[in-house]
Amino acid sequence: MRQRHNVKQERAERREQKLVRKAHRQIEKDKAQEQKVTTLDTSTGAQGEYVPSLSVLFRILTIVRLSGALLSPIQDCDEVYNYLEPLHFLQFGEGKQTWEYAPEYALRSYGYLFLHKWAVQALHVVFGFRTKTQVFYALRIILGLASAGCEALMIRMVAEWVDRRIANYLAVGLFGMAGMFHSAVAMLPSSFSMCAGMVASAFAMVPPAADLGIHLRRRTVPAVLAFMVAAAVGWPYAALTALPFVAEELLIRAPGGSGSSSDGSKWRIQRALALVCVGSASGVVVIGWLAAVDSYYYGRPVFATWSQIAYNVLGRHGGTAALYGTEPWYFYLKNGLLNGNILMILALLVLPLWLSYYATLRVLLARSEPGAVRAVTRLLDAHWLLLFRMLPFHLVLVAFSLLPHKEERFLSIVYPHMCFCAAAALGLIRTLFVWAKAEFSGKRPLAKSRGLTGFAVFGVAACLGLLRMTALTKYYAAPVRAFMELAPADAQAGENLGPLPLGPTVKSLFGQHKRHQEPDPLQDRATTVCMGEDWYWFPSSYWLPRSHQLQFVTGLGHIGGHLPGDFIPVRQSSSTRASTSHPRTGFNSQNAWEPLHAIPLFPNANSTQSSCDYVVHIENEQDSFAQLVESIDGSNGRWTQMGECQAVLDASRSGVLARILYLPKRIAMLLEMAVPSQRQVWAHMCVFRQRDV
Repeated sequence: MRQRHNVKQERAERREQKLVRKAHRQIEKDKAQEQKVTTLDTSTGAQGEYVPSLSVLFRILTIVRLSGALLSPIQDCDEVYNYLEPLHFLQFGEGKQTWEYAPEYALRSYGYLFLHKWAVQALHVVFGFRTKTQVFYALRIILGLASAGCEALMIRMVAEWVDRRIANYLAVGLFGMAGMFHSAVAMLPSSFSMCAGMVASAFAMVPPAADLGIHLRRRTVPAVLAFMVAAAVGWPYAALTALPFVAEELLIRAPGGSGSSSDGSKWRIQRALALVCVGSASGVVVIGWLAAVDSYYYGRPVFATWSQIAYNVLGRHGGTAALYGTEPWYFYLKNGLLNGNILMILALLVLPLWLSYYATLRVLLARSEPGAVRAVTRLLDAHWLLLFRMLPFHLVLVAFSLLPHKEERFLSIVYPHMCFCAAAALGLIRTLFVWAKAEFSGKRPLAKSRGLTGFAVFGVAACLGLLRMTALTKYYAAPVRAFMELAPADAQAGENLGPLPLGPTVKSLFGQHKRHQEPDPLQDRATTVCMGEDWYWFPSSYWLPRSHQLQFVTGLGHIGGHLPGDFIPVRQSSSTRASTSHPRTGFNSQNAWEPLHAIPLFPNANSTQSSCDYVVHIENEQDSFAQLVESIDGSNGRWTQMGECQAVLDASRSGVLARILYLPKRIAMLLEMAVPSQRQVWAHMCVFRQRDV
């Protein structure tokens, strides 16, 4: 009996051992399947990757943005005449006025201008600016610092909630992108919306939370507020970038949400109500403040952002954006390649790569063992979230490409999203490559692959971006350098009069310095600086001495369209509001020529004295100032050139490669010898003065 009992016990032990071995084999099989799945996770090997802290990122980006503030030329005359000139008027009581600021049209917001005015005034309290060029650079430095902070926040949120390696790719892309170099320091609503959009997108990176309170605090409230600021204070069409966020809020459920049928749609209703409430509250605050400021300065109830939409979209005042030029549908593709080079190509590839990743996951899910289903499902959920974060760039690109009127600055609102899409594309390429290698070769991927190839790609993009940045600073900086010929007069005035009249300074508050109370030089006849067909090169009144003013002059080449007029000087109207709200003549919404906004070079045919004290003109092989003056009055002996003329690249007659990237002189000469059509053609911006001035 005892022997039989022992045999049964041995059999039971063998069965138990067999079951244990089978269980171990299943565990190993599940682990292998899990390992195969994890090769599809973009975060594989990146969770321990180093990402600079917020403060380190801000410091590095500050260096890049300060270089742009000091070196980047003004890219768009719209920045000068629609924003820098009105800001100059608010600060100094005079400046050029476009028709959009006429009270009968009221298309531009004074609230947007006042944010910049207050920021510069705060710096003036500390530093006590003495020249207007100092004010100009202070403004640009403020804009650069603001952009650096927004970029650093976006990078850190991507690192925390999306993928650390993608965050590092994004950082390198933002560092070296030529579009960010000039857009980050431009005083344009599109650049403002770009910065506010980065803040909104940073908080939109946070995945949905099951707890509504947590979801609102760390995602919905800050993102909606930032989107509202971007669209209302900045550029209204930036609201397009918020549509993927709204769709995600209403379509994507939090992973930890309740699964009961009774609670199936409750979360969606709660989020919809939250969006309405948060959007309404932020809209009341932001739009209410803007409407109050605009109504005060225009002298009637008005919300300038709505006036702009009504003109461009609804055709109010018989207007349409197409009056100011149209471009082919591929304009933004060319623009993206110019400002983003390789990043633009990767950003365009990211949606096909996303579909490839999605198809791979679906196939893997269909053949997964039970132990790997959860991992694949987790990857699918994260993959859908990634789609919503990539869509703003493609949505804006498609929507704006369908519009007839296109301008380079319009795409700048999604330059950071372009970088993010490019970074995500590299992450997907690497992930699919690693998975394919594991699938077909049977080799397990390295746990901590460095992804150096991706950084090499972004490094090449940064080098190309650096060549583009250098081209901008070398080829198109002539206006600032030419107008610096007039700067000594402003510097001398600063020494004599002390700090500019922008408000108190620390020194004046503590009695260490008192500004000289001398007569305002603008009370006498202002010195007139004239420009003809090159009027769009004017770098703003910040580069004119205090007693100088700009006038457009006929006779110096072809000049047409609706040129800006002048704000009524505050010294004539008694207050800023009196100038901005006074009904004006000579403005129209049809881009039609207004003769009141230009003066002749000579008052009449018999005059020996020009209307201009100084003339700024761009000379080339076919067009010289001396020839133009001689054709008007038969003599040019009354004019003398001030200083050296500043070289500026003639983009219309230079080759594509020769004008978009910086080429050292020897390389440019070799290129011209090899391909004559790629030569560089130069013009020169000169300042001329009447001899009897």
